[in-house]
Amino acid sequence: MIFINDIPSLRDPESSTHTFDDRVEKIELINGNTVQDYGHIESGDTDTFTCVFSAENFERIKALWATRTRIVFTDENGTVHNNLRLVFRNYRPVNKFPNYIILTFELWRV
Repeated sequence: MIFINDIPSLRDPESSTHTFDDRVEKIELINGNTVQDYGHIESGDTDTFTCVFSAENFERIKALWATRTRIVFTDENGTVHNNLRLVFRNYRPVNKFPNYIILTFELWRV
């Protein structure tokens, strides 16, 4: 189970992905390539989750997203992450259980 502020999910996330903000770029030259490397910018990393919430809790989370409120996220290990941006990607009802919503969202540190 995870928490967005005090709002619990139904269970642990269906999936989660961590994406690094790695500022490296290959530049093609006439006779080869070179690399422009600004390093890893940790504050630009994002975490993406797909998780099930009750319809009521989904509406509470949707209100946080709509007002662009910074959130506190508690992961399934109990680690608390403060001052994150919540970005919705998509949602859909759970088949045969219309009172539950599958939400895919991102958390940004910036």
